[in-house]
Amino acid sequence: MIVYSPCGMNCRDCEAYIATQSMDMEVLTRHQTSFQEQFGKEIAIAELLCDGCGSTGRRISFCEQCEIRACAMGKGLTNCAECAEFPCAKGSFIWKEGSVSLQNLNSLR
Repeated sequence: MIVYSPCGMNCRDCEAYIATQSMDMEVLTRHQTSFQEQFGKEIAIAELLCDGCGSTGRRISFCEQCEIRACAMGKGLTNCAECAEFPCAKGSFIWKEGSVSLQNLNSLR
């Protein structure tokens, strides 16, 4: 079963989700290092644990604060494909031409 986040990412393909479900510390540590290199910010492994955007469990700390997620959840939507305003400016950073998340959401419409 495919589980899409509000932005259109397939949670089952997400490295953080997969590593969390199997508690693969090697992958989580690599993800932590990558985040530090890309954004110059230290992040604890505990903040990278994720059970999926739509779950009531753990979510990556920055995804917990995601404007796209907050909007969809606030409207009672599972993902943005269900929204009449999709695509909107909130997702412009991720819904670029050719993005997988945009293709996923468009396929759900």
